[in-house]
Amino acid sequence: MSESEGGSPPQSEQKRRPRWGLRTLGFLGLAFVAVATSASLGHHTFGTLGSLLFGLIGAGYCSVKGLRQALDDDTFRMLTGRRPR
Repeated sequence: MSESEGGSPPQSEQKRRPRWGLRTLGFLGLAFVAVATSASLGHHTFGTLGSLLFGLIGAGYCSVKGLRQALDDDTFRMLTGRRPR
């Protein structure tokens, strides 16, 4: 059996791009759970406040990264009529 017939994938495959929108939704879900938990308790605890901050900061980071990637994407340039750099 030769090496090209099975086993390892070819090296020319592109790496899968991160899904920034799904990550943003995950962080926003964490923030929502923290708010819901603190509302049921009647006050914030160290854990709920920390989770809320972590969720909001993470969602903001992922949103900015996703927007930057979308602006650098060739598909976006094609839709807006911009020429590639």
